[in-house]
Amino acid sequence: MARHISRRDFLRLSAATASGALLAACQPAPAPSAPAPAEGAAEQPAAAPAAAEPVNLRLAEGSWVGPEGLKFWTDHIIPKFEEENPGIKVTYEDAEGADYVDKLFTMAVAGEAPDAFFIWWSSGLMEKGQLLQLDEYFDKEYMADFFPGNIAWQVLDGKLYGIPKYISTICLGYNKDILDEAGVSVPDGTWTWDQYLDACRKCTKRDADGKITQWGTYIGHDYLAHYVWMNHGEWMDGDLFGTKPLFREPPALEALKFNWDMVYGEDPVAPRPGEIADFGWHNVLTTGKVAFMESHSWMVTNYIAENNFNWGFTDLVNGPDGTKSGLTFTNGYSIYKGTKHVDESVKLVKFLTGTWASTEMCTGILGLQPARRSLTSVWDTQSMGAKEGYDVSAFSRVMEVARLVPEFKDNQKIATEIWNPIWEQVWITGDLGIEEGVNLAADRITEYYESAGIA
Repeated sequence: MARHISRRDFLRLSAATASGALLAACQPAPAPSAPAPAEGAAEQPAAAPAAAEPVNLRLAEGSWVGPEGLKFWTDHIIPKFEEENPGIKVTYEDAEGADYVDKLFTMAVAGEAPDAFFIWWSSGLMEKGQLLQLDEYFDKEYMADFFPGNIAWQVLDGKLYGIPKYISTICLGYNKDILDEAGVSVPDGTWTWDQYLDACRKCTKRDADGKITQWGTYIGHDYLAHYVWMNHGEWMDGDLFGTKPLFREPPALEALKFNWDMVYGEDPVAPRPGEIADFGWHNVLTTGKVAFMESHSWMVTNYIAENNFNWGFTDLVNGPDGTKSGLTFTNGYSIYKGTKHVDESVKLVKFLTGTWASTEMCTGILGLQPARRSLTSVWDTQSMGAKEGYDVSAFSRVMEVARLVPEFKDNQKIATEIWNPIWEQVWITGDLGIEEGVNLAADRITEYYESAGIA
């Protein structure tokens, strides 16, 4: 593998080369060349041209499933790419560290980012001009195979900066043992909020002292926009980088209050913080203490390995009038704007988002739902969850109505300074009621944009 030459080494070598050329100019003229061989003499074979040095690319990736997941990249995916592209070598770099996003941003600003990398959202890199614009390399025909909700965050000012890797969406996971004991049927895709709430109440258990020991559901309070949408409300003025909060309008507030009441209402059916083992919001179902849990598609393999009860997946519940909605989260591959190997990096990203690699990520140890529409049947029938008999096609069905998780303009600042502190008082400490918290957040966000002169 060729050694990468730093700018300092390059300048030093360049200076040495220039000095050598100057010294050569000062030497005596060379001796006359040897006479040409006589006519008819055997010609000497020409020297073979030196083999071209391969292009070395750096790829930041991760598996999040342990050592076997690392081998998936280093022993399977990367060798296949190198076999198909003999002039390119790929060095794997770990993207699993807790500080990966911060580290990647720092490297990009310093001019040292990997050529291509996996990333959630854009972590500010797209907005800060650190990503290569991809429109000329990935045309409309190529992008037509991806769901619109997964492309939305990859686009800024009409320009494309990322290609979706896999689908991250949610459907309704359920504990079949709890449902059977409570005499509750599995939701069939037609349930509305009222039917869902009734089922959650039937599945909630209390001990002799009235303390809840088993809950009907669990509320992922950070991700509730789909309830707003299925109630014909909006979160903000646009799918991405909105500047006007709309989540306090009546349809939106009604949807948020429906969820809040399940935790803090008079007849709660979902746990408050500290009332259930801290498994993380995404896998509370595994505790065996909740009947329903909105679960991610990337949790399928975890559930198979960890759940010690009968369980399954089904469609999300619908709004009061039967309106369907869902969430999808952005992830994908981007190319560093400062790469010295644009064409080779494009080849790598096309390979990673192509049919073969996407299928391997789906049917192999990663168990990722393909971002390509054309591979929906692979997920529905050949993924680990499908082969185990689970209705993983529920994740495919929701993508037909799923929308991107909303993010405001200057989202990091909005989230850390305004939204998160207020939302924690609403959902974690219980110091604010839902209506009070929603109005306070909307006021603060509006004030921020007005003071910043952002329309």
